This record gives sequence, C-alpha cells and structure tokens, in this order.
Amino acid sequence: MRIRSAIAAVFLLAVFAAPAGAAVRPLETGVSYVYDENEPTATFAEVKATGARLAHTPVRWGSIAPDVPSAGFQPGNPAEPSYEWEDTDRWVSHAVAAGLTPVLQIRGAPRWAQRCAHVFSSDTPCNPDPAQLAAFATAAAGRYSGNFGGLPRVRYWQGLNEPNLSLFFLPQFEGNRAVSPILYRTLINTFYAAIKAVDPSNLVIAAGLGPIAVPKYTIGPLRFSRELLCMRGHERFRPARGNCGGGVAFDIFAIHPYTTGGPTHEGGKNDVQLGGLGRLHALLRAADRAGRIKGSFRHTPLWVTEFSWDTNPPDPGGLPMGIATRWTAEALHTAWRAGIGTFFWFSVRDEEADPGTPSHASVESGLYFRGPTVAQDHPKDVLRAFRFPFVAYPRRGGLALWGRTPTSREGRVVIQVWKGGWRKVGVVRADRVGIFRGRVRSAYGRDRNGQVRAVYKGRGSVPFSMHPVGDFPQPPFGRPAG
Repeated sequence: MRIRSAIAAVFLLAVFAAPAGAAVRPLETGVSYVYDENEPTATFAEVKATGARLAHTPVRWGSIAPDVPSAGFQPGNPAEPSYEWEDTDRWVSHAVAAGLTPVLQIRGAPRWAQRCAHVFSSDTPCNPDPAQLAAFATAAAGRYSGNFGGLPRVRYWQGLNEPNLSLFFLPQFEGNRAVSPILYRTLINTFYAAIKAVDPSNLVIAAGLGPIAVPKYTIGPLRFSRELLCMRGHERFRPARGNCGGGVAFDIFAIHPYTTGGPTHEGGKNDVQLGGLGRLHALLRAADRAGRIKGSFRHTPLWVTEFSWDTNPPDPGGLPMGIATRWTAEALHTAWRAGIGTFFWFSVRDEEADPGTPSHASVESGLYFRGPTVAQDHPKDVLRAFRFPFVAYPRRGGLALWGRTPTSREGRVVIQVWKGGWRKVGVVRADRVGIFRGRVRSAYGRDRNGQVRAVYKGRGSVPFSMHPVGDFPQPPFGRPAG
C-alpha cells in the first residue's frame, strides 16, 4: 500500500491508498418506483438531486392494454390505438430531459393474458402467457426505441416484479413442487428475445426477487435462483444435470435485499437480505461458469433494484433518523463489497399519509419528507448519506475508510475528525468512478467517541460516529404500533 503523509495536532496519521492498478469498481445509484406526481419537472429534479443516475418506474401492462381486445388488435404494434401510453410517454420524456437514464419494468398482466381458472388481479399475474408478454414487450421497446414519434430511447428493460412472491406472481407451488421458477424461466426467455429483437443493444434485467422465504407463500430468493438457473448447493454451487432448456436469458440479475435488521443481517439459508448478497453473487458466478446464463456479459452483473428502511419521523415504527442515516451509508458499503455496482433506493419521497392505513403498511422510506407538493418536499439526512456515502471504523492499526464522492468523480477527499472542531487528518484520492478507501493510522475512535467525515470539493459527508450500532430486529417498513 502507498503511504501518504498527513498532519495531525495530537497524533501521527498515515493514509493508505488502494494499490496502483487496482480494479476500478463503480457504485452507481438509482431511485426505484418514481412516479411523476403530476409534477414531472419537480419530481425528476428531486431524483437528480439525490445523485442518482437512473430512474425506475413500472409499466403496468394491465393498465395500458385494453380490458378486452377488439377485433384487429395488434399487441406487438407500438402504435396500437387501444393501448394507453400517455403517462409512460410523459414519464420517459421528462426523465431523459432531466439527464436521467430510464429503467422500465414491465409489470403485471391483463386478465386475458393470464391462464389460470381464477384471476384475481392484473398486478399479480397468474401463469401469464409468454407469447402475449413478448408481444407487449415488442410494442413497448418499439415505442421507446428512439425511432418512434419523437420519443426518447429506453435501453434498460425489466421483466416483471418479484416472481418468487405470491403477492406478485401465481402460482408459486403445485403441491410441494415449486413451479414459479420454471414458469418464470420461460417468461424471461421470451421477454429477452422480444426486447433484443427490437434493438440488440437493449439490456434486459431479470425481475428483482423478494428477500425472504415464507413457507407455502414465498420461495426464498436463493432457492428460486438455483431452480431458475438449474444449479445445486447452498455454499458451493454447481450445475444440475441437463442443459436447463438451453439456459436462461437475461443481461442483469436483480434482488430486493430488504433486511429485518441492520446492514449486515443475513436471514435464513434461502433468504437474501443485505448481509447475504455475497452468496447470491457466488451463485451467479457459478451459473456463468456453467453456461447457464445467456446474456451480454461474461460476468453477469447483480443489481439491487429496491432497498430502504422507513424512517422515524414520519413512521413511528421506523428507524430513528440517526440510525437510518448511518445504516444507509453502511448499506451502500456492504453492497459494494459484495460486488454490487448499481443500487436503487425505494423511493424518492414518502407516501401520502392515509388515516386508514397503519404506518407499518405504508411506505415512509423516501429520501424526502413528503410536502403538500413535490416542490415543498424536504430532504432527509438519509439523502445526504445516499448521495455521499462514507464509513469509518476503528480497527487495529487505524481507521478503515470507504466512501464515494457525491458526483461519482475522481479527486481529492479530505478526511476530518471532530476534536472541538473539525480537524484535517489526512487526504485520500477518489478513483475515476468516485470510490475512495484507505486506512488512517490513529487511535481515534477506539474509545467509541468522536466522529469522522469526508469532504469533497467543499461538501461534507454525514459525520460517521465512532460509537457502533449493532444489528437488531427491525422490519424494513416499520414496526407495528404497540
């Protein structure tokens, strides 16, 4: 490691930079489930202010398609007159105008495209018809190809939502046999072919998986992924017999690793909470080596497409703001260490309060407190930690540091400690994607007192306390009252 000298008033410091030639690994951020709230300019300005480069929204197939197709209905035609694209057209246009990269998730299915005897909801499709999904995907990708009606291009397409959860996909089981991974394999393969047929440079994201196994209702994401990819094992993964129907087609895999605790919480053996991301990453690597994944990359990227905690305020059962802010920075660090290069927060602003809905059943995990209008929203401290994540841990030999600059750009980062005022104790260099890490030789923080912060181009990170916060049980959307 290369040693940089630093000046300190009361102790000797040395900052160790990453080795020359070390691999550059970015941490790009996005915001998921962004709705324009009929204030598109203000909404996307708000997303942009989080430091996010990507904005994600659902394209609800069941809402855009007609309730009953008429004679002459052309499901693969982007100009099909019975499709209602107006909201999505506006969303995509404003997102691109704001300098954001749109990510569209095809979600749900109209009742006529579901193949179950009893269909309950268009948002929870039951055995959807792969051919109909492919036709709608063709229409959507064609409409946002950059060559239709002056609309911008969309490159990133996600196929459905949480197919391992009975809340969003049926059936999960037939008797004791898990069938949703098999059904989804066919769906994502046909979806992939349709999206790529419009433009081979489009990128297909597999549906983000829910994090937790619930017997008879939900298949744990690790088990779902193994069965989807025809792999075996829990720690050492290997291919099952056969060729898995020729493989599974997607470019990017996705997970929603909500935790029932803190940033290191792992959950059960088939769960993938934040602390268990490494196991899912290892499974994908094994599937890559086995030739199970038929995508654009030699090493299939793993994205976090949803993650958050409710905060208190406004949710009385949410995390206190100080802990939520610390855990946000630690969540980004944990994800980056596990090999995640793209991380989406859910979502940009708190949900509107509904007196009839208990706080633990609503979502108060926004980066902004909700105001009467988007323009009147107020940023949470969590937003600062999301935009400029920074952690510092007292370790033998000094403080271990990690962070990412708020612009994801290279440059000089000043490290400061609190000692009756902020004092510079060292300087590190962020790499070309804004990641910086190092070690400060110091006894600072070993008594669990004090704070450390990073400063980049005059902007400070949220101070990181030397008093540790251990893992404890915490539902991501808040504790029930009482």
